[in-house]
Amino acid sequence: MNKKTLSSLAFAFVLPVYTSESNAETVNYYVIAKQAEPFQIESGNNHKGIVTDIVNAIFEQSHYNIQYHTYPFNRMITLLEAGEETNWITYGSPNWGGVQAKNLSDFPIYNVQHVLVSSNASPFNFNTMQDLEDKVVVLLHGFDYPELMPYITAGTIDELRVKDYSAAFRVINKIPGDTAFVEMKSRIKYNLKKQDQDKDKYIMQPFNAVIPDYPIHLAFDPKMDPELQKFINKRLKTLKSTGKMDSIVDKYF
Repeated sequence: MNKKTLSSLAFAFVLPVYTSESNAETVNYYVIAKQAEPFQIESGNNHKGIVTDIVNAIFEQSHYNIQYHTYPFNRMITLLEAGEETNWITYGSPNWGGVQAKNLSDFPIYNVQHVLVSSNASPFNFNTMQDLEDKVVVLLHGFDYPELMPYITAGTIDELRVKDYSAAFRVINKIPGDTAFVEMKSRIKYNLKKQDQDKDKYIMQPFNAVIPDYPIHLAFDPKMDPELQKFINKRLKTLKSTGKMDSIVDKYF
């Protein structure tokens, strides 16, 4: 075989790879920095989490490339509303409103439950909001809790905003009986495990009488390419029917 033939064969093998890369389409995936665990977990260039793993599974062995964009929550929302990037994905819910509710996946990926977390050193029972009168409710910075706002505005309860879960756990341990932390059950369980906290030190009580359970979906660019959205929903349906989605969720708890 002469050199000319070898050269032609080499070009033939390289060409499909080059063509595939040149035709690849970019999907802009937005990640909330630091506050979204276990849905989105970022550490440098290492991304994982329930939503992230589902997004990766959707585009596995496809001609789409995922471009990660990581920002604090409020900054992310501002950028999404500005519409600077096209064909973006993050996660959202019909309950949240705004840009995270305008265009959602056909299927939910998770069902959210909120809980009231307090110290076992001074336990109290929660049944109605009257049980929280004159107590301090600990909430995370950057997140809205519209169901609580009437009680905060009326002065029935006091709110204390903290930057992360470590700070929230410190507050309810330092002031037992007078403080309680309201947050998603999944995030509480994940962060107690991550921080190697003794779960017996805390009491978790259902809070769905105040914040009803609701679904989380993938949230899309309102102007997303229809073919791309169709592709995502089809892959999502397959992940659901094969049990792959459940296995992704289960590994974080």
